[in-house]
Amino acid sequence: MLIFDICHHVIDIGVMSGAAIYIKRDLKVSDGKIEVLLGIINIYSLIGSCLAGRTSDWIGRRYTIVFAGAIFFVGALLMGFSPNYNFLMFGRFVAGVGIGYALMIAPVYTAEVSPASSRGFLTSFPEVNLFYKLYVFFQSTFIMDYKKSDFHI
Repeated sequence: MLIFDICHHVIDIGVMSGAAIYIKRDLKVSDGKIEVLLGIINIYSLIGSCLAGRTSDWIGRRYTIVFAGAIFFVGALLMGFSPNYNFLMFGRFVAGVGIGYALMIAPVYTAEVSPASSRGFLTSFPEVNLFYKLYVFFQSTFIMDYKKSDFHI
C-alpha cells in the first residue's frame, strides 16, 4: 500500500517532466509558469501532510489512505481535463494535497501493521524503489520523444 501511495508522487514527477513541453506549447505559457507548475506540487503537498495527522486520528489510517487516493484521483481528473493554466494549477493543488496525505500516512500505517522483524524493510523499501521508478519514467519519456523526432545518434 505504501508503494502505491509513493507511486502517486513518482508518477507525477515522471509524467510532468515529459508533459511540460506539450503543456507549454498547447497552453502557450512561459517557461516561468511551467517551472512554477512543476515545482509547486511540493508546496501543495505540505498542506496535505499537515492535515493528514488529524484526519487519520479522526477517521483512521486506512480510511485516510483511501481518502488520499480519492483526492489524488480527483486532482488527476482536473489536470487531465484542464482547458487553461489556472485550472491546471487548481488540479495540481488538489493532487498535491492528496500526495501530501499519502506520503504522511502510508509509512505510519505500514509501520503499525507490519511485524517488528520486517518493519524497517517494509517502510524503507518504497524510498529505495523511488529512484528506480524515476529512472524508468524518465527513460520512457526520452524514448517516446526520440521516436517522434528526426534526431538520430
